Amino acid sequence: MCKDTSQNTFVCYHGPFDIDVVSFFSNYLRQHINANVVITGRLYKVLIELTQNVSYYSVDQLRKDRSYGSGIGFVRIDEESDSYSITTGNKILSLHGPILQKNTTEINALSENNLRELKRKTRSQANIRDIGAHIGLIQTGLLTGNDLKFTIKPIDKEFSFFTITARINKN
Repeated sequence: MCKDTSQNTFVCYHGPFDIDVVSFFSNYLRQHINANVVITGRLYKVLIELTQNVSYYSVDQLRKDRSYGSGIGFVRIDEESDSYSITTGNKILSLHGPILQKNTTEINALSENNLRELKRKTRSQANIRDIGAHIGLIQTGLLTGNDLKFTIKPIDKEFSFFTITARINKN
């Protein structure tokens, strides 16, 4: 979370994620990251995917007079010498933990071509099942080319805390 930041932390935020917050971080990232256009584009896209997941799927929601979610969670962007990482975290229903674990483990095990095929297959089944965050995580895996790191920590019988980190290489 934000209390564990280091000198490598570019930005950290904890609170509700609505369109205004996501837009602010997207613009801030584009203006202040010193990277080439390809890397900046990947960072931007991954940031959108991961923060949308918090906004839509966090159990804790701050409802305003809007029709879409304002999920509460955190985002942190860190810069290392060879990469950037984007970490998000939010409370989930414990019953969703095994599904997220299965999906993320599957994404990490697949090659780029197999990920593209999984994305096509998952999209084609959209009318059969709720694919939700799965497409976004597949897209994140494709954009980064790195394994997604995740933790699911039980809070109690009903809730867990899901954290995911995507690393984007500078080269």
